[in-house]
Amino acid sequence: MSDQTTPAPDPRVIERAEAAVAAATRAVVNTEAKAAAAADVLADAADAVSVAETKVEDFRGEDTKLPWQIAAAEADLAKKKRAHARAQARHAATAEKVAAAEEMLTEARAELAQARVTPAEPIPDDAGMPPGAPPEVVAWVEKLTRYLESQERDDSMWCPQWQEHPEAVWRFTALHREFEISFQDDTMSSWWVNHFDRHAPFLFGRTGIFQACETTHDPDRTFRFARRA
Repeated sequence: MSDQTTPAPDPRVIERAEAAVAAATRAVVNTEAKAAAAADVLADAADAVSVAETKVEDFRGEDTKLPWQIAAAEADLAKKKRAHARAQARHAATAEKVAAAEEMLTEARAELAQARVTPAEPIPDDAGMPPGAPPEVVAWVEKLTRYLESQERDDSMWCPQWQEHPEAVWRFTALHREFEISFQDDTMSSWWVNHFDRHAPFLFGRTGIFQACETTHDPDRTFRFARRA
């Protein structure tokens, strides 16, 4: 009998899948509300056309109506029909959005169901350790550090060879990833407060990662903890 047990599902994957289902559910509710509003507008437009058509018929059948009155009624009918056509187009568009949102919700629910039964991938011993700073992170750090006025203090530290400090690579890579997310989501204030400000003391502080590089680069200090073993 084997002693190996099947790994449990990854709670982080399940959490992301649940968030996706919640977001898709909100999208369905929102699009359904818009579709209902569009249906009401379409119904009102149809009623307006019906009234205008009756008015034109009545005017045409009355000998007392002058030509300009009939023409005005016909023009009003044409206007109501154009409004009805626009309402039909909007209603059709919202119906398509509802269908798309429902499809996304179905897919999200399927992914959640799969996440709840899929065993978590084993985590390697070196998981999360940076193999080196990717070129896009290097370029981003070089640009970032040119504009960091808040770090231009006597007690701030920096090492131009920061890529030789694994923890610095790790932190800057994480900051860059969150920066891209915040930039896309228009939540840059949150990035500064909840990400940059929390990493800054360790990246630029006098007792931080670069504390041994005040006058010259000292990569040997990087692995001092490993050498203690």
